Amino acid sequence: MIVRALTLSLLIAVAAVAAPGPAAAQIAPDQAKGFIQSMGDDAIKILQQPGNTLAQREEKFRTILKEGFAIPLIGKFVMGGFWAKATPEQQQEYLGLFSEWIVKTYAIRFGGYSGEKFNVVDTRINEQDKDVFVGTRIDRPEGRPPVLATWRVRLIEGKPKIVDVQVEGVSMLVTHRSEFSSVGSQGGVNGIISSLKQRIDKLAQSS
Repeated sequence: MIVRALTLSLLIAVAAVAAPGPAAAQIAPDQAKGFIQSMGDDAIKILQQPGNTLAQREEKFRTILKEGFAIPLIGKFVMGGFWAKATPEQQQEYLGLFSEWIVKTYAIRFGGYSGEKFNVVDTRINEQDKDVFVGTRIDRPEGRPPVLATWRVRLIEGKPKIVDVQVEGVSMLVTHRSEFSSVGSQGGVNGIISSLKQRIDKLAQSS
């Protein structure tokens, strides 16, 4: 019951924080679809370029992710109530580390792919806040199962941005917020920052 209650509360928090204000512009499904397809095509091109080291892939992914993801919005939400407790200096340090962690995580996660095809399979408007959910499939060679993901896209300052990713039905927002809430409850803001540094170091060692 406790786990179910925690999951439900996190889902409610996601709906509340992720929802735009009443005056926010709405993105058209075709625009969201084109944005995700273009971003996926760019990522696949990086993976298919021969001779790229992980560091080179990270640098190119960094540009794509920073342009495509609403990283400040995601980072603030993931930090939860600890964001308001952080000093401006801590907030700045945290967002820089969070951005680097996201870049490294996805660069490594996608770094082993080769010969893939990225396709948008469906779009769906969320009636509550008019964000667009874009479903995608990465078809892989040699009979390996496809990778399915759903990207939540919103128009922010006139540009399409990703505000959440669901892989196999699991939300990035819910997962990371739960992790950081646990870390923060033990070590506070500094504990979250220290945890991010350790995660980045561990990713660097494994690459």
